[in-house]
Amino acid sequence: MAGQNRSAIRFRKSGRKSKKSGALVTVLVCILACVLVYFYDFDFSGGKQPGETVMPDGSAQVHYINVGQGDSELIISDDGSTMLIDAGEAEYGAAVVSYLESLGVTELDYIVATHPHSDHIGGLSGVLGSDIEVGVVITPEIPEEYTPTTKTYERFLDAVDEKGCTLTASSDASFEFGSGEITIIQPDYSGDNYNNYSTVVLFEFAGKSFLFTGDIEKSVEQDLIEAGYELDADVLKVPHHGSSTSSCYDFLDAVSPEYCVIECGDSSYNHPNPDTVTRLRSYTDKIYRTDNDGSVVFTCSADGLSVSAEGQG
Repeated sequence: MAGQNRSAIRFRKSGRKSKKSGALVTVLVCILACVLVYFYDFDFSGGKQPGETVMPDGSAQVHYINVGQGDSELIISDDGSTMLIDAGEAEYGAAVVSYLESLGVTELDYIVATHPHSDHIGGLSGVLGSDIEVGVVITPEIPEEYTPTTKTYERFLDAVDEKGCTLTASSDASFEFGSGEITIIQPDYSGDNYNNYSTVVLFEFAGKSFLFTGDIEKSVEQDLIEAGYELDADVLKVPHHGSSTSSCYDFLDAVSPEYCVIECGDSSYNHPNPDTVTRLRSYTDKIYRTDNDGSVVFTCSADGLSVSAEGQG
């Protein structure tokens, strides 16, 4: 990360499940898993679950989960490490849990709550209240004078307490994530615009990279560039649902994406903004929208990058 001191922080991971003893048990479990994968057709939001239900060996997957007008992303690395970034509005919490369970995810090593708006953290209360184990929850520290007082934020904090997991204030850090690497970037912002507190996440794996941007707006995009952060990425989660407030040309120059994913839904905001889409098309025509394409899944390996979408096929 040019121009920044990178803390060698390894957040505490929740305990992994112990290996089952006995060859017979292992064989039976493998046979049962194969049968279930072969015969069971997972369903989410009325359609087939996109992407691979079982990841190819040595690969990682990034899921952009369709939660309407909101954000939710899941990263699964090659060793099974998992990170969930946001979970949409509260009404989508159960759907996100179902999505995770359909993939066999029973444990989340990390949850990143990018910022305290309901269309990002609302559904996390449902995830935290489920049977899915959670290790660490990462969220930006907001100055006391700007501390949110919404019921959504209070429910989120209560759910973290009840889960008994570790709550960590996000700060610049990087750590191994399977064979890949996660970089956490925390904007240096103080004010009453919660969008600009959004924790930014960069996931790098097998020579490919994915940038997750929450709802950062143009001023913070410029701040990140001026601070010298490495923002280049193959796949960009377009900031703020494709709003006119974000995705300035300088930022897109720094990212230079091959793919863009806009997470948006039917709302009065009319996201994405047409001018923003025009700017994106200056860099790539490979633009996915969850309102049109449903959930979008990227599979990444040494062989390259592939993508599938719920609305295709």
